[in-house]
Amino acid sequence: MKMSLSSADELLVQRHVDGELAPAAAAAFAARLAAEPALRQRVESLQALRSGFLAGREHGPRPGAEFAGKVMASVRRLPSRQQLEQASAAGGAAVFCRRLLLAAALVAGLGLAWGLGLCDGGAPQELHATPDEMQQELDRLDGILLGGGVDSGAAESGAAESGAAVRRPEVR
Repeated sequence: MKMSLSSADELLVQRHVDGELAPAAAAAFAARLAAEPALRQRVESLQALRSGFLAGREHGPRPGAEFAGKVMASVRRLPSRQQLEQASAAGGAAVFCRRLLLAAALVAGLGLAWGLGLCDGGAPQELHATPDEMQQELDRLDGILLGGGVDSGAAESGAAESGAAVRRPEVR
């Protein structure tokens, strides 16, 4: 069964294991260790843990003699803070220039499309034809569908002189 120690006792145990207690406090703590098994168990577990860390430190891998020199040489090759700031500013300017060029290309493309008439914003939404012209065109289309074929010249000749308005469906 594990007993938990108060925070004051935990602090005393830590200070005892670290050797930080004054001689009078160390003697009083030694008397408590003899009387309280939970306190003694906690001290023993911390001492075992500490000895494991110390053993690992003593017998663990050690860097070679040239290790510090290699690390320092690598650090010296790194760019300075000023060089990093200049590179960051140059990178920001490059991004700004790319965005500016993209915007200019977009504006030029839109201008070209407008100039070529591809952006037909003001096109009339109505076609003008007389009822006779509409009937002639319907007859011509019926003839094509039925395989009879009709003279298309007659239907096209009256289209220029139209006066009637026909709604053209909007394309979306």
